[in-house]
Amino acid sequence: MQLKQVQISLNAPIGQLGEVRKSHVLQALGAPFTIQPAPIPGFAAYVDPLHRRSVMLAEHQIIFIHEGENISPDLRDAERILVRTRDALLLDDRFVAGIQWIAHHEAEGAATELSVERFLRLSASEVRALFEEGLRGIGLRFTYESPPFTCDLRIEPFYADTAFFFIQFNAAHPQPLSLETILLRAAEFGEYVRDEAEEVLASLLQG
Repeated sequence: MQLKQVQISLNAPIGQLGEVRKSHVLQALGAPFTIQPAPIPGFAAYVDPLHRRSVMLAEHQIIFIHEGENISPDLRDAERILVRTRDALLLDDRFVAGIQWIAHHEAEGAATELSVERFLRLSASEVRALFEEGLRGIGLRFTYESPPFTCDLRIEPFYADTAFFFIQFNAAHPQPLSLETILLRAAEFGEYVRDEAEEVLASLLQG
């Protein structure tokens, strides 16, 4: 299982982002971060292209994203970046958080075919008949509690390259938590996706 992306969303009353506040954040983050056009309207984006990390800011939200081919669930760099952002914006250490990990798992064969053959109790021919032979693949979603977070795990073929499965994990908590608590749980969830979610997928694929 290869971790491809982590996204941590922090909701807080940030307020208006004038040029002075944007400059304070950029100074706090330091090189190699630069301000770039944001992919989401209404956000300011700080991008580190060397390490494929970014911080996006709006009046009510901070979004941290790290992408890579096989990133680590260790979030010490994320903690350093988010602490500097929090302090530059003079925010209280209480955030409503959302956490997302994305991973890929190499399929032994075509993930589309394996999903049809293994994910349901119906035979592959019965499943295809339900969709008049137009079925491409099957995805699964598991929702569960990992207090204080509500989580969901999604597994489906990676349709851009069907030699892989696409795994997405989301966790959310409606009440404010400290940044330290959020990042601790985010790292634990990353380890879960890398290690235990692979066991979930292996069990699903057993004939």
